[in-house]
Amino acid sequence: MSYHISYSPYTYTLYPAPYVTPYWTAYTAREYPPVDTQQFTQSVTSFRKLMRDGSLILSKLSEANFAYQLMAAAQAGNQHEVDRLIATIGTESKITSKYTPSAIHFTIDPNVEGTPCCTLSMLLKWGQ
Repeated sequence: MSYHISYSPYTYTLYPAPYVTPYWTAYTAREYPPVDTQQFTQSVTSFRKLMRDGSLILSKLSEANFAYQLMAAAQAGNQHEVDRLIATIGTESKITSKYTPSAIHFTIDPNVEGTPCCTLSMLLKWGQ
């Protein structure tokens, strides 16, 4: 049995500690829905498309002229030009880009309606 110590300026009193349910009991009694892999399979299929688009982006970024244009536009703070350059890559997915002086971050989402199933995020460093 454990005890709780209560302090007062005049006395120390020991009281039995209240019983606490162990944390693992709350998790073992939980009911789970039946396994349905349909949504997961759709996510995997969509993510394969994102990976192909990510590969296209990396191929285009490996071209020195394109990389220079993209970095120059980002350094000038020209988000419109950065978006235009990314759109010329020709991916099917929606690409959002953010950049800092040290890196560019791409978020690639499939063009699907409803609940998004997956996202590919790429962070590429280009400076200190």
